[in-house]
Amino acid sequence: MNNARRTTSIDRRGQRGRGTRNKEQGTRILLVVLLMCIIVTGCIERTLLIQSDPPGANVCIDGDACGTTPATVPFSAYGKREVYLQMPGHFSRKEVIDVNPPVYAWFPLDFVFDVCWPFTIRDEQTFKFTLQPSDLGDTKALETRAHEFTDRAKAMLERERVKRGVSLPPTKAAEPASTSR
Repeated sequence: MNNARRTTSIDRRGQRGRGTRNKEQGTRILLVVLLMCIIVTGCIERTLLIQSDPPGANVCIDGDACGTTPATVPFSAYGKREVYLQMPGHFSRKEVIDVNPPVYAWFPLDFVFDVCWPFTIRDEQTFKFTLQPSDLGDTKALETRAHEFTDRAKAMLERERVKRGVSLPPTKAAEPASTSR
């Protein structure tokens, strides 16, 4: 049985023996690995793909105009979003959508994939909407009928005013709404 005590020897240059050198190298390697995790981090690219049938509808998400469908919109946080779609000749559509996080965005996995994962992850969530055609037909005919109705209503009010002897202050004539198509 060997009862010799293990001692660290110091060489001529004042350096310690082999055991301490291995610990210092291990510490350096660990620091390099941690530094690389911080420097070479990946990211998660989050996008919403808004599609409509028919395509070409104007899209607003949370009140911000985002272009026309199909629209790809980047986002940074999950949760509820208000989507508004509008297209001439179709009824507008407003809907609240729920943008759900994938598993890798749950705590504590989100830290690993946002900070330590060295690759880019793409999270694209697709939402499809169907726009119903409006059955208003010719809007010029509708405008003409609206003006006729307004004129008849004004004439009826004028007859009642004269009949009762009520004087009303002069009103400014309403200008017809301009329609640009």
